[in-house]
This record gives sequence, C-alpha cells and structure tokens, in this order.
Amino acid sequence: MNLFNPLAVLVTGFIAFSAQAADHCVFLQYHHISEDTPGITSVTPEQFQQHLDYLLVNDHAVLPLADVVERLRGGAELPDKCIALSIDDAYSSAYTDAYPRVKRYGFPLTVFVSTEAVDRGYRSHLSWAQMREMQQDAGIRFENHSHTHAHLLRRLTAETDVDWEQRIAADVQTAQNRITAELGQRPTLFAYPYGEYNDELKAIIESMGLVAFGQQSGPAWRAADFGALPRFPMASIYAGMRSFPNKVNSLPLPITGAFPTDPVVALDEWQPSLTLVFRPDVRNREHLTCYLNGSPDVQYEWLDQPLGGVVIKPKGRLNVGRNRTNCTLPDPQSERYAWYSHNWIRREADGDWYREAY
Repeated sequence: MNLFNPLAVLVTGFIAFSAQAADHCVFLQYHHISEDTPGITSVTPEQFQQHLDYLLVNDHAVLPLADVVERLRGGAELPDKCIALSIDDAYSSAYTDAYPRVKRYGFPLTVFVSTEAVDRGYRSHLSWAQMREMQQDAGIRFENHSHTHAHLLRRLTAETDVDWEQRIAADVQTAQNRITAELGQRPTLFAYPYGEYNDELKAIIESMGLVAFGQQSGPAWRAADFGALPRFPMASIYAGMRSFPNKVNSLPLPITGAFPTDPVVALDEWQPSLTLVFRPDVRNREHLTCYLNGSPDVQYEWLDQPLGGVVIKPKGRLNVGRNRTNCTLPDPQSERYAWYSHNWIRREADGDWYREAY
C-alpha cells in the first residue's frame, strides 16, 4: 500500500534506540498518594515508597522536570536511566506522604497546581503556606495546572471559538499569576487537566510560553512534541512493581513521524488509525505490539511509502471520552522496551460531550 498524503507533522531528528545516546527521560505522573482515595488516580504510600526505593537501588538519575525539559530542548546530554517525578492537582498527600519521602532521598519533585482549589482553602489540597515550606525546605517546584481544573476542551453553550480561546487563556493566566504571587517563581510548565488537549489548545498554551504535558505514556525525547510531552500515569494496577521496571527503563520508539497529532477524533470516527514511520535502520519493527485501551486486537498494515510506515487500526471501537493506543518494541541490544503512546478523545455522537453550561 502507498500512503499518498504525507504525514501532517514529520518529527525531525533521530531517536536513539539504545541508552547510549542519553537523549531521553522518563517522566512519572502521580495524583493521590493515599489508601483512602479513588484507585484510578491513586498509589498507596507503600507503592510510592517502593518506586523511590527501586529508583535509588537501580541507579536511576532523578532530575528536576524543568531542568530535563531545558536539556531536551537545548540538545544537552542526559544521564542514562533519567527520571523526573511529578504530581498533579496539589492534593494534600503531596505534603503528608510525598514530601517527606522525596526529601529523605534528595529527589527533586514537581507539583502541578490548580490554584482555585488552593485559594478556596479546600482541605483536600495543599495550602500556599505548605507549598512555601516545601519549596524552601526541599526545593520542590510548583507549576501550572490551570486555575479551575476544568475540561478545557469543552465549550460553553453558544460560546464562539474566540470566546473559548479568551476564556482558556484567562484561566491559565490566572494560575500563572497566583503561583507567581504566592511562591515568587513564575511557572514555565503546564499540565493539561485530565490529559485532554487538541491542536487549538496546544497553540494557546505554547503562545503563553509554556511547555505542556499530557497523560499519555512513554519517554520524552529531543524530537518529541513540547506542546504535549508524555508522562507515565502511576495509579492502581498501572503502578505495580511488575510493570514499573519496564516503564522507568523504557526507551523512545525509534520513529521519525506519527499521525494524527490531534487526539480529538471526528464524530463519525469510532476506529481511528494511528500511522507511525520508523527510522530506516530499525530492523525488528515487525515485533511492534500495540494495544487500544489494553486490547491487543489491532491490525497492522506496513506501507511501501513512506518506507517503514505502519498503519495501526483497532478492531474494537473507542469509548466515549479518553482512550489510548500504546505501542512497544523490544530493544535488540538490551532487555528494555521502546514505547510510544497516542491519546484519542471521543465525543458523544451529538457533540454534547464537548459542551457544558455553568
């Protein structure tokens, strides 16, 4: 089969398929660290401790997230087995359970703050005073997670595109201003609430000078999309020690392009295809394994043009809301796996999922 239309975005540069180049890093994302919160967004304190112990014993280099981003963007070399830790939402367990542990280990940590909950004094969230203590005592950094933590893609009833853009920019800017005023440090990073974004939202965030993160898994590398960098979500069964080593030792999938770039699918699309283009020197690409929402029931169609291209199409249908295709490939030079993930966001057939009213 020939692919007549070129990929919308061809990722420039080459991606190392081994640890030697050290041009990549694994970012871990947490929410709650508690036994009393929903498992879908939680790890237990014991699990979090196990993660830190593994990183320490196995000589992982745990670096500040903002520093890693600057090295990736500037082309500076990173240590092998690079890791950066992040927590979203600024729940109180970041203070009670994460803070003392990372301080003991000397591990840097980044917390993405939704400022409205903090300003309202919710007991479930950190206070500004606690954040100042964490910042001064352990050098923990606080970044932007929006003000309201709303589903930023959703439009209000009768809201125009311009009104939506202005509302979202104001929401993100409010969080910028509040964090800067309370902590004296202006955020440079942004985490999308719920990991939801599209090309239009990315453009707003990038126009504000922020590097952004999603919740799709896989390592970040020099040629990645800095408007939606990947992080491995750590929660429930996905945080178990059986899979944790494969994730923190993962490598970037050796591709030069991926399409589509926008996770939001058309209303009439229930089985969207993901196209990947492998580097010409990758000889074992037939060992690629992909899953949609955990199901291996997908089809692979290898392309003549571009050479090394593959179309991955699920046999099952998307769920309404957030979906994910994960692809892995064993590294022939090690026991590590290369990893790439793509988000899909599916609206209701009538589009109502996309809108909400206050």
